[in-house]
Amino acid sequence: MFYGYISGLGYKSNWVIQGMPRVCHSSWLLRKKYPTVIKGQIIIGENFQCVNKFTSNSIGLIQPCLFNVSASGSRIIIGKNVGISGSTINATTTITIGDNTIIGSGCLITDTNSHPIMAAVRLLPNGGEEYTKKAPVTIGKNVFIGARSIVMKGVTIGDGVVIGAGSVVTKNVPANAIVAGNPAKVIKFIEQ
Repeated sequence: MFYGYISGLGYKSNWVIQGMPRVCHSSWLLRKKYPTVIKGQIIIGENFQCVNKFTSNSIGLIQPCLFNVSASGSRIIIGKNVGISGSTINATTTITIGDNTIIGSGCLITDTNSHPIMAAVRLLPNGGEEYTKKAPVTIGKNVFIGARSIVMKGVTIGDGVVIGAGSVVTKNVPANAIVAGNPAKVIKFIEQ
């Protein structure tokens, strides 16, 4: 897959990628010309499915998948048998997604606020980047994240969790919980 080669994202023959994902990190072409550019990693397990075509998702897509490693040393680690539809994953530290997880259309998973909160700090020459809050995100195994949900920095989601569509997850979620809302709250637990 030529796109995977030039983007710096490896490609395995057992992946199913429908449409064109967008990978935002320094490719090997940029590294040759600009050796100081950001160097992050995207690590993807076996049997990865990435849906980026409008016709391949029953509720449609608002964008293709976007994987962004936006700081030196940042990593996105995706486990085995993971499926993602038209979602954004933005890492400045580390985002880990466990095996057998499904991420619905239009989700956002980010480990940063992207900007400082105070206006005066945002006006600093570098945008106050050093004051921007960041914390790793960990998503367990067998998790289902409903369409248009947002998972914020510093959150750990336990194994077997179901996140209702349109939820905003700002706090840790215990294993086997069903959560929904803004902010997401535990509705009940799944009996094992």
